[in-house]
Amino acid sequence: MPPHEKAGSVVARYASTMRKMSTTKKQTVWRHRQRIKQTAAQKALLKVKRKKHREEYAAALIAARDVVKEQAALLRETFGRHSVNYYFEEIMQHSRLTGRRKVTKWNAFVKKEVECHNSALPAGEKRYKACELMPQIRARWKDMDEHQRTAETEDIIESMREHREMKELSSHNVMLGALADTNKTLEKVNRELTTLHSRAGIEFILLAVRGDTEHWNQPHVFNTARAAEFFDSCLKTSLGTLAFRFEGYCVAGVQGLAKTHLEEVLELKKNLSEMILQKLWTAASPKQVQRMYYTNFDTNITAKYGVVLENWPLSKFCCPGDINSRNELRVLFHAWETNSTRFRRLSDAEFGDWETSRFNAAMAQMSSNTDVDLSTSDTALLPDLQSSDLVEGNSLSIPTAATSTDQPPPPAPQHRKRPAAELTGVFSISGEGVTVEKKARKERSDKGKKRGPRKGTRVATPAASTPS
Repeated sequence: MPPHEKAGSVVARYASTMRKMSTTKKQTVWRHRQRIKQTAAQKALLKVKRKKHREEYAAALIAARDVVKEQAALLRETFGRHSVNYYFEEIMQHSRLTGRRKVTKWNAFVKKEVECHNSALPAGEKRYKACELMPQIRARWKDMDEHQRTAETEDIIESMREHREMKELSSHNVMLGALADTNKTLEKVNRELTTLHSRAGIEFILLAVRGDTEHWNQPHVFNTARAAEFFDSCLKTSLGTLAFRFEGYCVAGVQGLAKTHLEEVLELKKNLSEMILQKLWTAASPKQVQRMYYTNFDTNITAKYGVVLENWPLSKFCCPGDINSRNELRVLFHAWETNSTRFRRLSDAEFGDWETSRFNAAMAQMSSNTDVDLSTSDTALLPDLQSSDLVEGNSLSIPTAATSTDQPPPPAPQHRKRPAAELTGVFSISGEGVTVEKKARKERSDKGKKRGPRKGTRVATPAASTPS
């Protein structure tokens, strides 16, 4: 059959089915039953009895579900291939407890006779049921003796045992069974709702979606015409779009909803801080670390606990709370989550080498600072010494302004420089050291004030004698 003819036949069958769901006949009374009136005391007693029954039944159901949950958890621990809910659903697919019954000769003979009669039917003909052939089967069964019955049913009994073993022990596709159950149940619900709409004129919308990604059923939408028009005209959306959004919410949960930039940044900062502290505790164990230090990391963390930080992905080493870029926070979170950025505890030999290198670097820094201070102080005192020599040598020789301008100006003060290779305990992805923020020193009280040459005691010059 061509595809377009097949589709047309499906549509025609659906239209025929929907026509059967409606009628123009009015409902009439077809039951006549005398109502037995009860007193107020009887009604109150019956109400108490019903309430007690509901409570006891609900408690029994909860206890039964707990037992099944325990068995599902036991299966999960024993086999461990699926989740607890998977095993729970597989157990609950059996509608009732079934007892094991022995395969009898009579059952095997009935099965063989029914199959024999059905095999003689032409293709497409309605097949016989066992109840329809029961008089003939019973008459033939009575005409046979015990040896004939054994010979007739021996092979059938063995095949029935194999069939039972297959049904009991073969692997079941739980999700396929759940899909079939969902489709059949929704089909019945659709039929009932359609008949309700025809009887009472009730308008309704039915949305059915899966709750997790393990199930296979697609979003199901069933509605009346006026309900669909309401969504299209008033809410400016279709029921199909609403069903897909509803499925996304049920599968992803609240975490899948759109968040503002600020909420996402704050959540990333919080998760990063907790993750970094947790990883620091693990790396420093058995020593206990109270908090994570980003300022003076080498002094507060590496020197105390022998832990270094490797593969820091950002150019600046700082607390996640000081980072406001969402992209940088995501990069940092992914690096910590994948263990690309990690804490590593130094061995005793490595820690000894680190302390020695750190001590040598500190001594080199102190030596360079001392040399800079001495050279600066020597050059700064030269102008004062020259002026004092002039005063002592010849008190009447006063230098002119021209001679003072010939002298070179004093050199500018030199600042201390931090050594290039500083051991901070934090390393980038390339293996180079990352600059760690140091705690600022206390500022001088005369910072920003203009400072001139020191004021010395001026030497008094004798007055020149005048001839009388």
